[in-house]
Amino acid sequence: MQIKLTLTSTQSYIQLPIHYNGLIQAGIYHTLDPSFAEFLHDHAYQIDNRRFPLFSFSRLYGKYEINKEVGHIRFFGPVTLKITSPVKEFIDGMGKLFLQNGFRIGNQILNVDGMEMKVPEVKGESTVVKTLSPIVTYSTLYHADWKKYTLYHHPKDKDFSQIVMNNLLRKARILFGEEVEFGNFQIQPIGDYFKQSIVVFKNTVIKGYSGKFKLIGDTRLLKTALDAALGSKNALGFGMVDNI
Repeated sequence: MQIKLTLTSTQSYIQLPIHYNGLIQAGIYHTLDPSFAEFLHDHAYQIDNRRFPLFSFSRLYGKYEINKEVGHIRFFGPVTLKITSPVKEFIDGMGKLFLQNGFRIGNQILNVDGMEMKVPEVKGESTVVKTLSPIVTYSTLYHADWKKYTLYHHPKDKDFSQIVMNNLLRKARILFGEEVEFGNFQIQPIGDYFKQSIVVFKNTVIKGYSGKFKLIGDTRLLKTALDAALGSKNALGFGMVDNI
């Protein structure tokens, strides 16, 4: 399920660092019940020795200007933020608290002027989606001297679709049961241009790609993609998609 928030400030603009993902994530955790937030942050839902908080969020959308020299972005007027999760406790609790307390981003508390909830629909075994935040896929490799490095994959790379599918299957097994068998899944890039985004999160550089994709396969996997996002690092604000 998705929550769409319309946020405003009592000031004439909302000023954030260009790399603001960490502030949005912190605001989400701050909004949740403290014990549930601690569970998601420290433990999350686990399978195959991997942790999945099972939520993601979009970029902020609105009128803005960027000052690269000082490293900040200013939004003017209302901004829109979308948050997604397949976990009912997450969506229900967050919706109530947003209306009561507003939304904290850094040292600013923004007013929630509007809130909409949406259940993304999946009809049949295919759907076309657009990214609301970049999709991240990567491999950890080694140099000749055995130093590790991270290789981020472009949507046209041969490993991109396999990594997305493996990640999605793990999320679906958490939601539907570890022993459940699923049908096939494919993710097909649409077009030739995919925008690369480079985000710095706690001194780590993360690369992701935005664009349009066709998802084909088991309807439960398509539903999981829309509710729990695609690719890695979803709780840092990556991989949220929506139907076109």
